[in-house]
Amino acid sequence: MNSRMTPHLWIRCSTLIVFTAVLQSACDVQGDSGPKLLVPETSQSVKILQVQTSEAEVPLVARKPDLSIEARKPDLLAEDAKSKTSPMTEPKPFPGVAKNTAPSMEKPKEPEVPEIVDLVDEAIAVSHRRMLSTDVHTPWQIAHGILALRWEYTLYQNKKQIRAIDWISTGPNFRGRPWFITTPHGGKGHPFTEPYAFEGHPNQFLAFYAMAGIPLDHKFKAGEKTITIANMIHNAKAEVNTDEEITWTLWAFSRYLPWDTEWVSSKGEEWSMEKLVQVQMQSEPTKSACGGTHGLFALASSVNNYSKDQKNLRGTWLEASMRVRQYVEYARSMQNQDGSFSAKYFEGPEYASDVNKRVSTTGHTLEFIMEALPQHRLNEPWLRSAVSRIASDLVEYKSQPLEPGGMYHAIDSLMIYRERTRPQYAQQLELLAKQAEFDQPEASEPIIGYSEQFLQQQHNAATQYINQQQQNQQNNSTSDSPSRQARRRSMFSRYR
Repeated sequence: MNSRMTPHLWIRCSTLIVFTAVLQSACDVQGDSGPKLLVPETSQSVKILQVQTSEAEVPLVARKPDLSIEARKPDLLAEDAKSKTSPMTEPKPFPGVAKNTAPSMEKPKEPEVPEIVDLVDEAIAVSHRRMLSTDVHTPWQIAHGILALRWEYTLYQNKKQIRAIDWISTGPNFRGRPWFITTPHGGKGHPFTEPYAFEGHPNQFLAFYAMAGIPLDHKFKAGEKTITIANMIHNAKAEVNTDEEITWTLWAFSRYLPWDTEWVSSKGEEWSMEKLVQVQMQSEPTKSACGGTHGLFALASSVNNYSKDQKNLRGTWLEASMRVRQYVEYARSMQNQDGSFSAKYFEGPEYASDVNKRVSTTGHTLEFIMEALPQHRLNEPWLRSAVSRIASDLVEYKSQPLEPGGMYHAIDSLMIYRERTRPQYAQQLELLAKQAEFDQPEASEPIIGYSEQFLQQQHNAATQYINQQQQNQQNNSTSDSPSRQARRRSMFSRYR
């Protein structure tokens, strides 16, 4: 049989191919969407069958979160660790590292320090009630009260309450000696003649009046004459020297004079505010009175006076500022847990259980710190703790006698704190104190010619002292034998 297709079979295959092509063309023209999904005729709801997949079958791609579960708000309060039981004990913290190993969402809190605004005001008010009497207490004690309480300070005179500044302006006497004497260059407070009676350091009273803000033209009776604050400053300029303490002179000048003031003393020596600072810088605080706090206060006050006019600290002023900051940190590093400062001032840590000593040492230190610390640090917990300690002691021991010097320096520290933290309130109190009406003080009878006699006695005593020193030097030089002189030469030859 022939392998070729027969004509009849070829005709039938061709017809089938043509018919299939025509049918496909017709379907394309109609745009048929393809096969339809079967829809059940029943009206009941149909559940979609979900296939459960094991963890091993989950593909390694990001899975869509389950939004059907409502997200809960986080608990911002730290839970009590003791209320939870843990199957495993937590490891002990490494010594020197944070003790709390569990993180806490609580905001860290500052150490709790009691509200001290009312406490400070109460301590100052209580101190007002420690009344001194004009016929009992010494000028040294009363002047310290002016340092602390300023225009608000009152005294008892013949059972009447008088303003202290008004009374001292009348030129009172104490045990036959006046508060003030006149000099060839102006006037000054009466120097010490016995312990804690009159002005213990040159220009100490002048520094107290500077703290009270007594104006330059304020008048004081000095015997039969009258002097002013300006006269006292002029005398202090004339008498300043390197042989006597200049702490209180610098303290007073930093309040009354510009930082660039220059002058010539009565001995012809050139002086300036900067030179006073340089001389004060040579003093070792730990070897000075009251732990050196007065000298540090004078330095801090001088730096503040300079900074009011000059933005940048240079030279001597920069060194003084560094010294002040250094001793602030010394005091802070040795602060006791109750807020008091060291009873040894800057020599080392020590706690004073005696309230008199604690008030004195902490009060002197805090007074210096209140003058030295910048404004933005006045709310630091350690400082507030010290203020609270002083104020609490003054209130708690209000019925117990306290030594006037240390007590009034402690009160002064609270006064400065109030002035710096609430300046408008402090100014209003000062204005009210100046406007308050008190009984007029009774003036003492002036001692005629006292100033001239006292100055002559001082001059004679100084001349006698110098002559005695020269005589001692001559006696020592003539009494040295040749052998002793030879020993001295050989002793010091190795240091040449």
